[in-house]
Amino acid sequence: MKREKIFYITAIAVLAAALVAALVYKRPLDIKTLTGVTEPDDIAITVLLVDEDMDTQQRDLTLSAGDEGFDELLARLEELRFRRPPTNLIRIVLPFLPESGGEAQKWEDGEFQHLFISLSQPGENGERVYGYVEFWVDEWEYRDFDRNLSLPLAVENAKETGQDLCAQIWEIATPVENDP
Repeated sequence: MKREKIFYITAIAVLAAALVAALVYKRPLDIKTLTGVTEPDDIAITVLLVDEDMDTQQRDLTLSAGDEGFDELLARLEELRFRRPPTNLIRIVLPFLPESGGEAQKWEDGEFQHLFISLSQPGENGERVYGYVEFWVDEWEYRDFDRNLSLPLAVENAKETGQDLCAQIWEIATPVENDP
């Protein structure tokens, strides 16, 4: 009976630790904490818009620290709050599992399809440190470079938040000419 009691106590302790870890993991994070780019000096953003005829329009915005609009854009990005779903922990522990999603996303005419945000800063030994967050129609994800995985994110009002941010960036970004 003593072994059973030790087993149950150990099992409860392990489950409690896993629950605490999941709660800590899913806490809201800002973009700097999420990406690990705590002092970004470059921001690069790409926005894609595909119309009903499947014509793609792209606009890019690249700003460096000291550029007009850099601080305002960084402040806007810092307002976003991301939550990492606890299910990401399973993908991290078992990276050989197939990535979720992969389904073609449907969008309405006039909706933005893709927002790609890249932050970077100087790292140790002179190399650059990068962090990436992406928005696809109504879903968010980030790149975990340590594990070479793209993992989903939860964002409050995900679609509206992403579409609004895309529209704001679209207005100030530079159009990219498509090759004929």
